Amino acid sequence: MNASYNLNKNTSIFVSDVHNVVSPLLAALPPQLHCLPPYCHHLSPRSTTLLPSPTSELEIRRRGEKRPIPPELKDEKYFERRRRNNQAAKKSRDARRIREDQIAWRACLLEQENASLRAHVAALRQETLALRSLLAARDEPPAPAPSSTTPD
Repeated sequence: MNASYNLNKNTSIFVSDVHNVVSPLLAALPPQLHCLPPYCHHLSPRSTTLLPSPTSELEIRRRGEKRPIPPELKDEKYFERRRRNNQAAKKSRDARRIREDQIAWRACLLEQENASLRAHVAALRQETLALRSLLAARDEPPAPAPSSTTPD
C-alpha cells in the first residue's frame, strides 16, 4: 500500500519515496540523546524513523483490531491481568466522567457570573450617562431671561 500526499495541485509524493530519501539522511546524523526526553533514552536514535518503512505498512495493526488469545494461553495470570485492566479502565472512565461533570458545573457557574457582571456593567453605564447629563446641564450657562422691549 503506497500512501501519497499532495503538496500542491501539481506535486504529490509517496511515503516510500520520502522514506527512501529521509532514512539515509537521518542515519547520517550523529545521535543526540540530550534532545530526547528522559523516558526515551532507551531508544536507539538510529532505529527510530519518522516515517514507516514501506514493508512495515502492511504489518501495522490498527489500534481497534483485536487479536484473539488462544485458549491454551488463558491461564490464571491472564485472567488476573484482564481483571486489573478492566478495573483500571472503569476507574479511568469514572474519573473522566467526574472531571467532565466538574467542568460543566464550573462553566454553568461562570456563565451565570458573566450574565450578572454584564447586567452590572449595563447598570453602571446607565448611571454614567445619567450623571454625565446632569453635569452637562449644570455646566451650561443659564439661558438669558426674555427681555421686554418696552421700557419700564
